[in-house]
Amino acid sequence: MAGLVELATPSIDALPGEESEVGVLVYNTGGETESYHLEVIGSVSSWAFVEPSTVQLGSGESRTVRLVLRPPRTGDVPAGPMPFVVRLHARGDPGPEEVAEGTVDLVAFESFTARLVPDVLEVGSRARTRVDITNDGNIPIVVRLSTSSPGDALTLKLEDETVLVPAATSASVSVAIKPRHRRLIGRGEPALYSVRLESLLRVASLAGRAQPKGSLPSLLLRGAVAGVMVGGLVLGGRWVLAAQDDGPQLSKKGLPKVIRATTIPVEPLAGGLTGVEEAPPVSAVANPGPAATPLGPPGAGGTIAPRPPDATGPATALPLRRLFDPALSDYVYTTDPNEAGSLVAAGMVDQGVAGKVLTAKAPGTVALYRLKKSDRRHVFTFDEAERRALVGKGAVTERTAGYLYPSPAKGTTPLHRMSKDGAAYLTADNGDVQSRLANGWVNEGIRGYVLV
Repeated sequence: MAGLVELATPSIDALPGEESEVGVLVYNTGGETESYHLEVIGSVSSWAFVEPSTVQLGSGESRTVRLVLRPPRTGDVPAGPMPFVVRLHARGDPGPEEVAEGTVDLVAFESFTARLVPDVLEVGSRARTRVDITNDGNIPIVVRLSTSSPGDALTLKLEDETVLVPAATSASVSVAIKPRHRRLIGRGEPALYSVRLESLLRVASLAGRAQPKGSLPSLLLRGAVAGVMVGGLVLGGRWVLAAQDDGPQLSKKGLPKVIRATTIPVEPLAGGLTGVEEAPPVSAVANPGPAATPLGPPGAGGTIAPRPPDATGPATALPLRRLFDPALSDYVYTTDPNEAGSLVAAGMVDQGVAGKVLTAKAPGTVALYRLKKSDRRHVFTFDEAERRALVGKGAVTERTAGYLYPSPAKGTTPLHRMSKDGAAYLTADNGDVQSRLANGWVNEGIRGYVLV
């Protein structure tokens, strides 16, 4: 076929829920005017297309068209590389078609929803509810759960305190509920409780209500009351015999006659048993915490703000060294021994190793970005949405500090990010986390998993 097709760049970053594009060059290598049709082949074809898809070129002419990417923000499309092909077909030439191969690197994002089922329930001696968690993101997430009840009115026990939820799937965790002070009869005051859910980047809170009630069933209670009444009447001599004699009456056969008795009518209990009016139900309300910072506008033409290219080659595990700048109260992390030496020579203090990361992208890993904020201090994140938000506030993406796992993997440990007065601190040492919490630092949560 007389024609060529070529991508402006073979590797494209795409953020779910946003539009990005790359140029596609079409060239007529034949001697006549030709009409060409372009289409995208591969798993991305449901949300990727060429615009315009048909071009007409004279001999020796070329034109650049757009490859538009609109990946959905759902968990059905997993994060990571997705190969594709742009195929060029000449309408007037039945010869072999030309293709250009490329890869879309779909950026990871985290999102989940949760609810209590049921959120309002009656509790006698015990009861159960459950927390349903749906992972709406495109990477697996680890959710940590905790419970609380104002005034410790309820005892709450989670079936699991940590649950791993793969992308685009759901999981449930059972919650056992017991009242602190058990009742035999009647109903107590409604007791509120909450379940907190925390993932790597998100926090949610579910509110529920338990209505304490008597442990004795109402029919059993009424039967017991009736039994007490009858017993009292018998003991009080309230029964009157239909036939009275000094001795037993005999039948014609010389056997004692059956003495039948009738009861004296008894007035019912004053007031009877009354119920307690139901309070209006309380719906479980998910609270996603502070609103996320809006993403800055995309670059010209709708393209994604540039990020450092992924390193290629062997993925070697290297120590991620922590260096402290006392002048700025700033922490810098690097795997480059030459950079570490230069920073120490410039007055920074080498504080040792925060964990081990990979030097190149391996399956299942994500880049840990190093950014410098407008106050000249650094912050680190693997979340592309957070990186874009920081860039929108004036931060500059300096480099990729290494590659780590966004969710637990064999041979890894959590990497915490802590903050105080604008400084950002990374550590995989739980003892270090507790020490800094005691000194006023805030634990912003797990920011990935590093190698042990």
